[in-house]
Amino acid sequence: MAIKAVFMVHATLQASTPAFACTSIAVGKDASATGYPIITHSDDSGSHTSDVRLIRIPRKKWPAGSKRPLYDWAPGYPRVVSSELSPEYAAVEGQSETVPIGHIPQVEETWAYWDAVYGIQNERGLSIGESTCTAKTAGWAVSPDKPWGYNRAMIHDLSKIAMERCETARCAVETMGPIAVEQGFYCEDSGEPTAPAYQSSAECLTIADGVTGEIWLFNVMTGRGNASAIWAAQRIPSDHVVPVANSFTIRKMKLNDPENFLYSPGVTKLAEEMGWWSSRDEIAADVFDFFGAYGYTPSKEAIPPNMVSKLAYYSGRRMWRVWGLLTPEAARNIDPDKGWLPYTPDPYPTSLQARKGSVTVQMVMDAHRDHYEGTGYDLTVGMSAGPGGSPNRWATPSAAVGQWERAISMYRTTFSHVVEAKPHGLGVMWFGYDAPHGTAYLPFYGAATAGAPEAWHSHEGCQSKFSTKVAWWAFNLVNQYSDLNFRLINADVQNKAHKIEAEGAEAVAKWEKEVSTMDADAAVAELTKRSNAFAEAKLAEWWELAGHLFAKYGRYVVTHNESEINGEEALGQAYPMWWLSSPEVGFLTWARNGPYHGVLEKPAGVFLVAGVGLPTMLVMAGVLTLLVAVGVAYEAGVRKGKRSVSIMDVYIAQP
Repeated sequence: MAIKAVFMVHATLQASTPAFACTSIAVGKDASATGYPIITHSDDSGSHTSDVRLIRIPRKKWPAGSKRPLYDWAPGYPRVVSSELSPEYAAVEGQSETVPIGHIPQVEETWAYWDAVYGIQNERGLSIGESTCTAKTAGWAVSPDKPWGYNRAMIHDLSKIAMERCETARCAVETMGPIAVEQGFYCEDSGEPTAPAYQSSAECLTIADGVTGEIWLFNVMTGRGNASAIWAAQRIPSDHVVPVANSFTIRKMKLNDPENFLYSPGVTKLAEEMGWWSSRDEIAADVFDFFGAYGYTPSKEAIPPNMVSKLAYYSGRRMWRVWGLLTPEAARNIDPDKGWLPYTPDPYPTSLQARKGSVTVQMVMDAHRDHYEGTGYDLTVGMSAGPGGSPNRWATPSAAVGQWERAISMYRTTFSHVVEAKPHGLGVMWFGYDAPHGTAYLPFYGAATAGAPEAWHSHEGCQSKFSTKVAWWAFNLVNQYSDLNFRLINADVQNKAHKIEAEGAEAVAKWEKEVSTMDADAAVAELTKRSNAFAEAKLAEWWELAGHLFAKYGRYVVTHNESEINGEEALGQAYPMWWLSSPEVGFLTWARNGPYHGVLEKPAGVFLVAGVGLPTMLVMAGVLTLLVAVGVAYEAGVRKGKRSVSIMDVYIAQP
C-alpha cells in the first residue's frame, strides 16, 4: 500500500464522553450451575437509533467460487439490506440492497445463527458477546466519501463470519483474527480523523462453545497505517467469571503459550516503536501486557478535564460489581475505587474464580439489571434519583463537567441476551428487549429451524415509528412509564419478569425431556415451535402488563379496584419526606412572599469547557461551586482548545 500522509491529532480534540457502549459477562462451565458456559451482551446504544430486529440467518450451501460480502453496517433500521444473508434481511418497501465494501472467499457451507447487531449464537452452540473498547489507534472504513478510510472488516461481520464457520471458540478466534489483519479492522465509533474517538475505537468479544466448553476473550484494534489489525486472545479458566466493560481486559500474555494465548503477527511491534511498551518492563522475555501497551489513557489536555476519572470508573466499577454479584468470595478484596486504566497500579485480574456450579442463569440475568443497589454507589438513591428513585441518568450538556456512576443496566439498552453455550442443538439464547431492569428474558434455541415470531423482526415499526406489531415497543413502553415512580413500578415489572423467566426455565427443561426420544431434526423443530409459542404468549402478557401499570399507577396514586374502601391509595405515591425536606425542593420553605421554588443550599455553578478552537473567555465571575456526590469542588473556567497537529505518514494514533 502506498504511503499516505495522515494526521496525528492532539488529545484535546477527543470526544467529551466515553463510548456509548456495552457490557459483556462470561461464566466458565465449571462456575456455571448448568455445567455449560454462559455468555452475555447488553447492546447499550448511544446517540443514534438502533435496528431492533432479531434476525435468523439460515444454514446455507454455497457454489464453488462464491464470495462472502463485507458490509459497512448501519446503526439504525435497516442495519443492512441483503437477501443473500437472510430472507429476513431482504429489501422491502423500496429498500435497495446494501453495496458491500469488500469480499472474502466463501466456504462450502455456513451454519445457521441468531443475528442482531452482532452474531449471537449458532446452531452448533457457538456464542458471542460484545463490548466496545478503548485503544491508542483508530481506523475507518473504505468509502467513496471517506478518502482516509482503508478498512473493510467491522466487528459486526467478524462475529457473524465466526458464527457461519465455527463450532468452537478457538476456531472463532483463529478465523476472525486473520480476516481482520488481511481486510483491515475498523470500529463504527472511531470518530473522525480530525477528532479520533480513542475511547471507542476497538472491540472485545467474549466467546464460548458447547463442544469444548472453552471461553476465549478476543481483543482487536486497527493496526499500522490506519489499516490491518492488531489482536490478542486469551483462554479463560473454566471456573472463572469475566466482566468486560468497554476496556480491553487481556493483560500479561505469555507469548510462548499457544494453548492459552493467541495473537496477530508482530503483536508487540507497534507498541515498541511508539514507546508504549518495552520488554524491559516485564518479568520475562515472553510476557506482553496487551492492555498496558494498547489501552487508552487520556492526556492532561483532554476535554473534559475529568476524562481520566470517567474512563477509569466507567469500566472499573462495573467489573467490581459483576464479580461482587457472581463470585462474592473472590471479590472480597477487590477495591471498587481502583478504577481500570492501562497504567493503574496493581490492576484487577482478567478474571476471578467462582465456586463450582455457583453461578445460575438467573443470577447473570439479574447482574445485567443492576444499578449498584445497596452499595455506596447506588443510583436509585439521592437527589439525582428523584423522589421515585430512578437510576436512569440521561445526557448532560457537553459543557458540564462531572460524572455519575455508569450502571450495568442502562435506559438506552436496545436489547440484551444471556446465552447458554450447550452442544447437540440445545444451546439457548435468553433474549430481552430494552433496558434489562425492565425486560423478561425469553428462550430461543440456537439450532432453531425457523426465525423468531414476526414481532421480533417486523418491518412495521422501528425506534422512530411506534407499532404494537413490534415486540421491542412493549418493553420500551413499560420502561419509559416506570420512570414516573421507578421504585414502585419497577418492582412490579421485575416481579413479572422473574415469574416469566422461572416459567421459561421450567418449560425448557420440560420440552427437552419430552423431545429426548425424537430424532435430532424432529426434536429441534418441536423445540422451535414451542419456544416461539412461549415467546408470543409472554409478549401478549407484557402488553397486558403495560395496561395494568397504566391503570394501577396512573394519576399519581395506586389503584387496586373500584371499591370505595381501600380501592385506591391516595398516598400510595406520596413524595418521600427526605425529598420534601430539602430546601431546594421548596415545599417546607414556601411563604406568601416567597421563596416559591426552593432555595439553593449553597451557591451553585457549572464547570464549563469551551468547544475546541473557541477563544478563552471568562465563564463565571467569582468562585463557583459544583456540588457532586463526593463533595469535591472544582474551579470554574474555560480552556481554550488547542489543536496540535503534526504530519505523519503511518497511521492515526494517540500521541
